[in-house]
Amino acid sequence: MALVSQYQGRESISCPKNHKFRTILVEKTRRDRINRSIENLRELFHKTTPMSERQFVRLDKADILEMTVDFLKRRAKSSYALGFSQCLQETLRHVSLHAHLTPDREAIKRFYVLQRTNQMHLMASTARGFVRRSPKRSSSRVPLWRPWKIN
Repeated sequence: MALVSQYQGRESISCPKNHKFRTILVEKTRRDRINRSIENLRELFHKTTPMSERQFVRLDKADILEMTVDFLKRRAKSSYALGFSQCLQETLRHVSLHAHLTPDREAIKRFYVLQRTNQMHLMASTARGFVRRSPKRSSSRVPLWRPWKIN
């Protein structure tokens, strides 16, 4: 029993030293990771710059980080503009596909769109757990639209 209590006593005495040592070790590991990442960025920049410019420029850490931030900002702006452009192209394509419908085809399209919305509304209300049913059938129902019958 005396050995256990002596061991626990030594551990509690050296605990602040271990904590300090661990903190120093964690900080060193963190700095090494940062420096390794900056070196990787430096190598990427050297690969993309022409040989004539590489000889005269020595990039320090701050320069590399600034160039990286600028690159990421430009990329975000260009991807936003690209997404906006793609959305506009899809909208124009959709409008051009449906711009030349004849009146009877337009009526058929409207019928299917309304039918689809009613089905989705019915599925949503069923999913919520309530479906309203009228106690009796009304005689003032609108006749079902038939695409082959033109009014």
